[in-house]
Amino acid sequence: MFAKPFLLQPRTVKETGNRKTVLDEPYTLFPDRDALLLKDFPVRVKVGDPLYKQNSGIVLSPVNGIASLEHSEEGSKIRIVQDGNFVGSKPWVFRTLQKDEVLETMDRLGLVSLDFPEHSLSSYFRSKTKTKLILLSPFTKTQDVDFLPELKKNSDCHSSFLEVLKAMFPEAKIKDYIFGMKPPIKTYSYPWGIPEYFANQTEKLSFSRIGDVLYIGPETLYNLYRALFADFPFIEREISLYFLGKNGGLRKSESTLRIRNGQSLKFLFEDLGSQYSSFTVNSFYEKHPVRDVQKGFYWDIRQHYSLIFLTRYDSQRKEFPCVECGECSLNCPTKANPMALVSSFGNFQAGLCMECGICTFLCPSSISLRDQIRNWKEANHGF
Repeated sequence: MFAKPFLLQPRTVKETGNRKTVLDEPYTLFPDRDALLLKDFPVRVKVGDPLYKQNSGIVLSPVNGIASLEHSEEGSKIRIVQDGNFVGSKPWVFRTLQKDEVLETMDRLGLVSLDFPEHSLSSYFRSKTKTKLILLSPFTKTQDVDFLPELKKNSDCHSSFLEVLKAMFPEAKIKDYIFGMKPPIKTYSYPWGIPEYFANQTEKLSFSRIGDVLYIGPETLYNLYRALFADFPFIEREISLYFLGKNGGLRKSESTLRIRNGQSLKFLFEDLGSQYSSFTVNSFYEKHPVRDVQKGFYWDIRQHYSLIFLTRYDSQRKEFPCVECGECSLNCPTKANPMALVSSFGNFQAGLCMECGICTFLCPSSISLRDQIRNWKEANHGF
């Protein structure tokens, strides 16, 4: 039914030199405007101490140190000057899990559904009490980091969690594409990691029915198992580094980087700033601003999962009229026909569109079809 998924395959690049990881400035967190503060600032904090609560859950201190609260017209921020020991991750220790402790651990250690990052993991689980289907997917959204090797090294931990899932959701069928079932494709290609697409391709569910499913991707499981079997809070994230050269060639670092929540990227910018003047986050399929490395940046582990360095960037690049090349509709994995939004070519099939961003990425006229799609959906609410 659907087209073959679009595959962007970067080359890998070996590491050069030793990457500095010691911070020169405080960790900085930016609570939502309606966030509930859980401390009286300034205050001394330890790793894992709850700092504030917002829609995506409780945010914890990433380090030991002194936390202070600052206000400005842009909003509030919490700055933590680190002192004492740097607490690292621990090895996983298998144990039999109890049903009641799983949700408590999710709350206590600040876990988030990284497949639906607007939800805390406990609230996501609680919203699925009547689900009839649980999908354990082998793919993250863009598969920048492969978490399967680490999960498969700890198969006993996975088995223990499966028993808890059965107890928590006795009426649900569990389809485990990590251990129990053969993955639907041998080699990952985008957009297989988007929950709606994965559920459609494996279970023939329409995109609108993803809310009926408890969907858990490998990165969410990885951080959940660190919490359940190593008592480690969600305060850091494993990310990939990409490098876009002058000739348009995309390279990917062979090794990943572990970044703490609120960590400044100054150490990276000092190391790579002479080669790359700009950067953006996550992927080319999403709409994120391109930033100057000279202006600094603080990492948000709930929202950011990869870092892309750019040799150059044309900030004055403009949209041009559609040339009706058909690349957007030809490469649309669901045949939603996005070209119809900027031409007279057929009708846009909104019900098939999952806003994966492939059409915008491929458009030679630099048309933001993603914006066109969202505007259409807002204007035709309930389509």
